[in-house]
Amino acid sequence: MTEQRAGILSIGSYVPERVVTNDDMSKIVDTSDEWIFQRTGIRERRFAREDEYTSDMALEATKVALERAEMKPTDIDYILVATASPDNTFPNTACWVQQGLQMGDIPSLDISTACAGFVYAIELAAALVNTDTYKNVLVIGAEKLSSITNFSDRSSCILFADGAGAAVVTRTDGNGRIVCTRNGARYDYDALNVAAGGTRLPASHETVEKNMHTIALKGRTVYKFAVQKFMEMAQEACSRADITPDDVALVVPHQANINIIESAMKRVGIEMDRVLINLDRYGNTSSASIPIAMDEALAEGRIKRGDYVLFEAFGGGLSWGYNLVKW
Repeated sequence: MTEQRAGILSIGSYVPERVVTNDDMSKIVDTSDEWIFQRTGIRERRFAREDEYTSDMALEATKVALERAEMKPTDIDYILVATASPDNTFPNTACWVQQGLQMGDIPSLDISTACAGFVYAIELAAALVNTDTYKNVLVIGAEKLSSITNFSDRSSCILFADGAGAAVVTRTDGNGRIVCTRNGARYDYDALNVAAGGTRLPASHETVEKNMHTIALKGRTVYKFAVQKFMEMAQEACSRADITPDDVALVVPHQANINIIESAMKRVGIEMDRVLINLDRYGNTSSASIPIAMDEALAEGRIKRGDYVLFEAFGGGLSWGYNLVKW
């Protein structure tokens, strides 16, 4: 009998109804559809309603994941929410999810590694399940980045969007088995940050006026870092699993920028027809991007039983990580 190990039993996702095209963005800042698409690969993105919060989107994605897992909310015994745009500093967004689905007094934890949050959470969920500490762990990546975007900065405001994805991690000897994972981080404040709102720069008239509660990034620094890390992570994951890049059926990368993804995959030797891309329609949804994309891949039948699927992400910190799953 095959040994049971932590695996992804189901995935669900949710994106807001409001579609914001590049032409819409050109009415806000000096830009155009052509300028945005050439530099990012994005055509449109989704923005949540003003009264629609990160936890609301997390709840909708969770409902889909639980239904597909044939589970009730009370079957979950740990919640991990990866987000850079929580409902509050505290209570954390995971507690909002717990309360929203009446899950009982189970551990509920937020993870703050920006766009790398989902792969961080999958690694933690696998550890919790593999040590028999918990049985069914709910992993969510959810973001309302439109609430922390600087819409006067044309280089960054064109990127970010809203959405959520959820996965149920439990023991399995079948599909979704988590083969190996790795996370890492290196301090680089200037590359990608939200400067104000913490104890270093509490909210003030000055921080608000200077848009210091919104995302700031250095595009060239992030680009170089991301291409290198994507390449290194793909190579390491294959080495640890004793496979080659040719054995990877599908790469599901964080949907940040098409040029980053193409450059990295070229260095690894993975053709783009084996890479899931949906950022043209959803933009950069940070920690939600991988589960949203994975949900699409499964719906489109792009993954067969026994396929190796590689998740790769990078984010603020700077942080990075990967999960190799055998479906």
